[in-house]
Amino acid sequence: KEKAEKAEAKARAANYSGKRSSGKKNKPEKRRKRRRRREKLEKGRVNPGEMFRTEQYSAWDGEGLPTHDKEGKPITQSQLKKLKKLQLAQDKLHKAYLQHISDLEIYFVWVLLSSGINAEYGGVRLEDREPGEPAVFKIDDKETLLREKKQRQEEQARKEKEKAEKAEAKARAAKEKLEKGRVNPGEMFRTEQYSAWDGEGLPTHDKEGKPITQSQLKKLKKLQLAQDKLHKAYLQHISDLEIYFVWVLLSSGINAEYGGSLLYSRSMIRKLYSGKRSSGKKNKPEKRRKRRR
Repeated sequence: KEKAEKAEAKARAANYSGKRSSGKKNKPEKRRKRRRRREKLEKGRVNPGEMFRTEQYSAWDGEGLPTHDKEGKPITQSQLKKLKKLQLAQDKLHKAYLQHISDLEIYFVWVLLSSGINAEYGGVRLEDREPGEPAVFKIDDKETLLREKKQRQEEQARKEKEKAEKAEAKARAAKEKLEKGRVNPGEMFRTEQYSAWDGEGLPTHDKEGKPITQSQLKKLKKLQLAQDKLHKAYLQHISDLEIYFVWVLLSSGINAEYGGSLLYSRSMIRKLYSGKRSSGKKNKPEKRRKRRR
C-alpha cells in the first residue's frame, strides 16, 4: 500500500510540474531540488485547518486542532503540543503553495492582457513601469485599444518584412560574390583586349601590340589581387561542399555498398581532407553563423 501511494504521489508531482525542456541534460542535483520543490508544493495543497479532520478524532477546536480522539478521550497536552507543531509546519507549506498559485494567476492574467485579448472583451489597458514597480491597469475605450493592437500588428509585420528583405539581399550579395570568384585571377585578362601576358597572367601588350604602361599595369595588378581573394573564397566554399557530401555519403552507409571505406565523422573527414587537427572545442557563435551562411 505504501509503495502504491508513493507511486501515485510521484505521478501527481510529474503531472503538476509543467516544467519546460531546455534541451540540455540537467544535473542530478538540480533534478533532486526540483523534485523536492514539487513534493513540498504537493504537500502544501492541504489546508492546516482541515488536516486533522479525519476519523482518528471526534472533536476539534476553532483552529482545527483535535480536542478528543475517535473514542471520545480528551487529547493530552503533550499530544496537543506535537499536533500544533505539525499544524505550523503545514501552515508554512500551505502559504508557499498559495503564493505559487497566486504567481501563476498573475502570470496568466499578464499573458492575456499583454496579448491584446483585453481589447476584444473589454477596455483594460496594462502598462509596464520601471523594473521593480507594479504595472498600471487603466480603463480605456475598446475601439482605441483595438486600433492600437492593429497598429502594433502592422508594425510587427513591417519589421518582419524588412528583416526578410535584408536577409534576402545579404544572401543575394553573397551569391554574387561567389559567382565573381569563379574566374581564375591568372586567366581574367586573357581576352581579345590584350595580345601578350606574363607568367602571372598580367598583360604586357594590348591588342595592337603596344606595351602596357606602368600606371595601367599597377591598376591591373590591383584588380588581380582583388579577384585572387574572391577566387580563394570560392575555392574554400567548394572545398567545404565536397567535405560535406563526402561526409553524407560515408555516414549514410553507401560506402559499404560501393567500397568498404571506414565510417568517419564529419570532423574526421575535415581533418583528413584539410590536414588540420581537430581541437574538439565548440566553435563560437560567430563562426557557427558564418558556417551556416
